[in-house]
Amino acid sequence: MVNLVDNHGPDYHLSWRTRGEVLQVQVTGDIDAQAVRIAYWQEIAATARQRGFRKVLVIDRKKGKPASPEDLLELARTLLVEREHFDRVAVIEPTDAFLPAIEHAEIIGREHGINVRVFGNLTGADLWLRLGSPDDADV
Repeated sequence: MVNLVDNHGPDYHLSWRTRGEVLQVQVTGDIDAQAVRIAYWQEIAATARQRGFRKVLVIDRKKGKPASPEDLLELARTLLVEREHFDRVAVIEPTDAFLPAIEHAEIIGREHGINVRVFGNLTGADLWLRLGSPDDADV
């Protein structure tokens, strides 16, 4: 595992590590706003693309509330331009109560051609990033 330089926007902080062919990003920050969410996801996509990583693991921050379905749809549409650059994007949601809402984000992303999966732990995310699953060919 190689640590990369950390960086941040005004309302979030991103810590980067490389793990073989996977770029791992830890997101932290206390502000729960759509503009913040879009900004850090755009930064994650741009950095992964610039460094040539096609597999990304995002460990999301604890939040006060999950994103609304409308916000998730807006985020998916914003990231459409990036989808061709990535094979798999795994997201770890640390707040169990938010998993249903975040799984909705997975569905929206996949409907928009983004091969994204949401996990509650690192083990499942790692396995999927390394091996994928039989239905990945459909995305």
